[in-house]
Amino acid sequence: MLGAAHACANPLTARYGTEHGRAIALCLPTVIRWNAPRATERYHELMLASGSRVSQNEATEALAARLESLASLAGLESRLEAAGVPRADLPALAEEAAKQWTGRFNPRPFGIQEALEVYEWAF
Repeated sequence: MLGAAHACANPLTARYGTEHGRAIALCLPTVIRWNAPRATERYHELMLASGSRVSQNEATEALAARLESLASLAGLESRLEAAGVPRADLPALAEEAAKQWTGRFNPRPFGIQEALEVYEWAF
């Protein structure tokens, strides 16, 4: 299912009018890194399926970096700060993200504190 990336992206769209794809591009690399303790094997499988020959230990960062590279090629911001999100809004965004049904389908448990950590990492 959709997971924490969508749960964190939806409040960006609702609060700032950020297009959903742009919001996903802002959140997904960070969520991948944040989910690494529970999803490294899956990320490794994705990298192998894409033809990359990275080790399992390198897979998370390689996947996140590849997504950041694609976003950059499209002219998308890679940090919340660069997208105009004030740091002071992160706690409110985290509360909204934790209410999103998509967060229930994440490899790691996802609530307010976890959402705040993701936003802080993405800031």
